[in-house]
This record gives sequence, C-alpha cells and structure tokens, in this order.
Amino acid sequence: MTQAFWVIVVAGLLMFLQIVYFRRVAFRKLSYSRTISRRAVYEGERIQLVEVISNNKLTPLPWLRVESRLSPYLQFRSHDDLSIKDDRFHRSVFFVRSFSRITRRYDVLCAHRGYFDLSNTTLTAGDLFGMAAFPMQLQQPTHLFVYPAALSSEQLPQEALRWQGDISVRRWIFPDPILINGIREYRTGDSRKDIHWKASARTGQLQVKTHDYTVQPKLVLLLNIDPKENFWGNLTEQQQETVEYGIRVVATLSRWAYENDMDVGFYSNGAISYEPGTRIALAPTHSDRQQELLLSTLAGFVAKQAESVFHTLERMVADELDDADILVVSAYWSDSLSQRCDALRRRGNHVTYIPFGEGGAGA
Repeated sequence: MTQAFWVIVVAGLLMFLQIVYFRRVAFRKLSYSRTISRRAVYEGERIQLVEVISNNKLTPLPWLRVESRLSPYLQFRSHDDLSIKDDRFHRSVFFVRSFSRITRRYDVLCAHRGYFDLSNTTLTAGDLFGMAAFPMQLQQPTHLFVYPAALSSEQLPQEALRWQGDISVRRWIFPDPILINGIREYRTGDSRKDIHWKASARTGQLQVKTHDYTVQPKLVLLLNIDPKENFWGNLTEQQQETVEYGIRVVATLSRWAYENDMDVGFYSNGAISYEPGTRIALAPTHSDRQQELLLSTLAGFVAKQAESVFHTLERMVADELDDADILVVSAYWSDSLSQRCDALRRRGNHVTYIPFGEGGAGA
C-alpha cells in the first residue's frame, strides 16, 4: 500500500514537473508565419495560404494547435492536418520535432468579394499527456482584398449599355488627328490613313497610330445603397444582396472606363469595413493606383448607411465636379434625387440613372 502510494506521488510529481517544463519552453525559439500568394484577387479566383512553423530548440512539441477565425467565403480544400468547424474556425494540429521546420500549403477559393483580415492566430501548445494547454496570441498583418467580379453585357442594366454606347460615340467619333500618342496593332474598322507603314514593316503586322483627344472624358460613379426614398436604418438581408449587384455594376463600369483611358471617380453613402467612419469620395483621375484604390474600396464596401444620399450629392457639388459623366447607380429614382442632381448639371455634368434591384437587371 505504501509502495503504491509513493508510485502515485512520484508519478504525479513527474507529471506536474513536465507540465511546468513545457509551459516554460514551449514557445521558446518557436516561430510561426502565415503568408498568402496574392493580396488582391477577383472573386472566384484562388490563392495559396502558406503556414510555416520552425522549432529551433532541442525540445520537441508533443502537439501544437494553430487556430484562426476566417470568413466562410474563404473556402479551403481538404487537408489531412486541417479541421474546419462551421466554415469559420480553421484548426491545424502538428507534432513538431526538435530543430524542425513544417510548411503547409492550403489552396483557398475566394468565393465572394470582401476585405479579409487574416492577421490573428492562436497557437496552443501542450504537454506530453495532453493534460495542460498553453495558448499564445499572434498578430501578423495579413490582409486580403477580393474584388467584385465583372458582369457580362447580358448582366448589365440596359441603361448602362446605352450609356457605354453613347460615351463611345461622343469620345471616339471626334479624335484629334494632330495629337498622336502611340502605335498599336490594326483592328477591323481602323482607317487606312492611320496605318504606320514603317512600324508595320518592322513588326511584320499592320500597325496604326493612336490619337489623343482634345477633352479627357471623366466618369464619376455614385452608388446609392438606400432601397427607397427617405430610408434610414439597416438593410435587410435581401436588400443587401440587391446592393451586391449594384457593387458589381460599379466595378464593371469603372473597369470599362479605365480600360478606355477615362478618368474615374467613385462616391457612395455606404461604408468601408477597414476604414470605419471614412466617407467614400474618390475624385476622378486615371492611373493604375486609382483603379486599385477603387476596387479595394468596393472589396471592403459595407451596405451600411454612413450618411444620406443627399449629403453625398452635396459633397460632390462641394468637390466642384464638372464636365463629367455622373452615373447614379441606385435601386430607385425620384424627383428629389433629380432636383439634387440639378446642381451637378449646372456645372456641365451629364447625369444618368443606372437602376438595379427591382428596377434593374439584377432583380
């Protein structure tokens, strides 16, 4: 009886000591990193998420659990070491040998546009017998922007297609023949007088001169998230889904304008998830940086009313926008909206209503 007692005491003491030991050394010379292959993609594209664990000490870790709370819109392919609970908690468990390095690569489908913060991770180490767990919080700045997917011409509202045709005619029918800004390959419909014969002979393909224009066209997109006149409060789930279509309309039109060398700006009465309290107001300009900034804003766009759409229109007037095509992408149109747009029209702007939801192609 006495011998059994001392065996239990010694075993308990050894178990206690090993818990104390692992608590002290578990995270010594242990490093963890998480990286993503791209910081910005379009919805429907895939990225690779890479986890690297390095244990640079003699003591191995019997088990190490890596946990993160990630959006269900980031869909992981199955992996032997990965456990996913409720499509939100992602958990990986490892045995970490002494002086070892473990690298795990996960293929992730970005199923929906959004801004995703992947910075927070919890590491939990344990003792030999799994009787104790030692958590540690890590924060490594890792942010992913998933841009909205572009819509096809069949998916766009008819008013958007008519506007594209109208702006194309206004822009391309009167190029300045004196201002030459470059050379490109010949396309069907190009004038023979624009053929650059020396460049064609040099490349072996017909090349034509491209022209600048006397006036640089400007596009300003206004996305109104209000589902109806004098709306205030939170949108329903169905109304938020309707706004998603409006976001894709804005993304498609801005991309079209950018590819056609137009200055592009963006305003909205919505909010930005990664910059709460910031009003959305991008003055029109043309650059790669501007397009990236606009798409990043749409990625982090939240269908939450930051202000009245009338206040947004007042800000546009205060910013002295002029000689621009202003597209009001909205679920509704009213006399009040039209009257508020008169101040923009008086500055030489052309205002067009692009419906979505019940009044548009996205219904």
